[in-house]
Amino acid sequence: MRTTLLLILFAGLVGCAGTSTRSPGEDPESVEVRARLSLSGCEPQLAEQILRLDDPGLEQEAAFQCLQQGQLATVERLLSGYQERHDAAPNVDYSVYLLALTDFVRFELAEGDAAEQLRAGRRAHDGLVVFVRSYPESVYRTEVAPRLKTLHEGMARAEYRLALGDIEKGRRETGASRLRYVAREYPRSAAATDARRWLEQRLMP
Repeated sequence: MRTTLLLILFAGLVGCAGTSTRSPGEDPESVEVRARLSLSGCEPQLAEQILRLDDPGLEQEAAFQCLQQGQLATVERLLSGYQERHDAAPNVDYSVYLLALTDFVRFELAEGDAAEQLRAGRRAHDGLVVFVRSYPESVYRTEVAPRLKTLHEGMARAEYRLALGDIEKGRRETGASRLRYVAREYPRSAAATDARRWLEQRLMP
């Protein structure tokens, strides 16, 4: 299920990783690393070796594969400080976008844990907004709007589930207050519709 979800999430994301090419005189170690990536996928221990090679394209290529496989800490290790490591770094926007997507993946994978989904969702939202503001001309900008919509719906639903949990535990007013928050802060979400319905039908005037 986890693997299927990740494949769906990144089915349309190819970008720089998908167009990476090998130069005729490429370092043998880089060739070896690319072969290991192709055969074994993202192995966390590869990150340090890749960083030592000081190859920005390879860092992005590996980060993309690691993101697809849910190795989020490895993505962050590969791309944190990317711009500082590489003078006039190429495709900086791609690295920043991949980094922002790590919290989006955490948000998706936290389904079933409403509190954790909210935490990851807030971080993902902030990261994607910063990306759009920093790189308004990026080709990846068009992918942000649907992801923000997914976050909006998912966070609203997580708030709604937490509200019902409070109510089931006897904390009726706390739950009702959270339902009002859902209706107010996520007015166009399906969860807001459910929250308003609950308040109208079950809350005493």
